Amino acid sequence: MRAVLHGVLVILALALLGACAKTTPLASLPTAQAPQWKPGDFWEFSGKSRSAYALASRMEVKSVGEEIVLVGDGDPAKVARLDKDLSVRESTGTLLQYSVGSGKDAYVFFPLAVGETRTFTQSTGTKKGSQTYTNTVSVEAAEEITVPAGTFKAFRIRVNKKNDTGWSGVYQMWYAPEVGYFVRIVDTHNNVVVLEKFGSRK
Repeated sequence: MRAVLHGVLVILALALLGACAKTTPLASLPTAQAPQWKPGDFWEFSGKSRSAYALASRMEVKSVGEEIVLVGDGDPAKVARLDKDLSVRESTGTLLQYSVGSGKDAYVFFPLAVGETRTFTQSTGTKKGSQTYTNTVSVEAAEEITVPAGTFKAFRIRVNKKNDTGWSGVYQMWYAPEVGYFVRIVDTHNNVVVLEKFGSRK
């Protein structure tokens, strides 16, 4: 019984470590340009998220062109379609399914610089119908963040999102230029994902 209890405690401790991340403020961080992804680039996460950027535990670049296509867990039913600036065109994840009819559903913008804020408006279609959303994207700070994949210098981004029905929510996202992706995402339902591994499949 004691061995079983010890095993459960170890699993819980590892789960908590995966959900948490250590951050340290940085005095500054050079401005970051948009990443140049290529097919086969991938990022693996722990946790679940209502985010198009982590709609599955493994996100991989399928194609890059007029739009960027990310596939989750190798499942063609889990797809995020992005514009070249990484704004979302469509998400068909398990927890998040919608498409953008007009405007720009942006959660990040380039070049990234601390202190910059931009606002984006879009018309989004869901199972419940079409709604108009506004995203206010603020680059709040430069931080050094430690996640299971390593320690990285990152921009901490806050996205205040609201729609025309009166709903509002907040996303917090840490974008690491070295990784070319988000290393931690806290979605509007307080689900947390952290980067476990990244690389390129040859």
